Amino acid sequence: MTPGNAGPLVLAAILTSCAPTTSEAPRPQPAPSLAATSSAPSQSQAQAQAQARPTPAPPAAETLEERHVSKSPGVAGGVTILWPRIVPRDIVDENRDLGFALQQQMRTLVEKHLPGRAIDFRPEPERVCPKTGCTGVSVGLLLSRQGQGCLVLALVSRPGVSPTRIVPWVGKVQLRADTVGFREWPESQITVADYVPCNSLLTTMDAQEAAIADALKAAAQ
Repeated sequence: MTPGNAGPLVLAAILTSCAPTTSEAPRPQPAPSLAATSSAPSQSQAQAQAQARPTPAPPAAETLEERHVSKSPGVAGGVTILWPRIVPRDIVDENRDLGFALQQQMRTLVEKHLPGRAIDFRPEPERVCPKTGCTGVSVGLLLSRQGQGCLVLALVSRPGVSPTRIVPWVGKVQLRADTVGFREWPESQITVADYVPCNSLLTTMDAQEAAIADALKAAAQ
């Protein structure tokens, strides 16, 4: 099975039910060499050295916003496919598989309408470009779900620090503007008019493919 056709199959499998770490083994420490043990300081000397040595500051914890930033800027001339934005936040866990399937579906469209472009497929939770923008075209998604109703928007940007074009994909929305500023929330520009049954996502997506294709080609020019 090729990556290009995996997305629709994965999405179809998820929609059939329509239901809402790898750890590294510790490395053995090398035994101290004979030279090291013969010149080791006494216990009192070691305690004095430890007291004189400043305590290193703990690394700063990554903020929630920082966790959502792509660790890669992508490839020049390529396409970065970002992890979907899933709202509201309390539905993220039960819709993670659906979000991944939608991301795979977008990959299928990118391969179809921008053939030959290198694709940087970002993992969860990397859903926005770095502060300097992505090197190539960037494509994100917004998934909103209410019960068995779904709404999906495609978010397409040119390379660099560029506005994001909002393209309705599944469901009906009223757009106050069809673009949003770089790294700004697309929810600020939309009003939901109607959700679409989640089990009809594939059919609705097919109907809106031309709009997605136009946005991708325009961003890649």
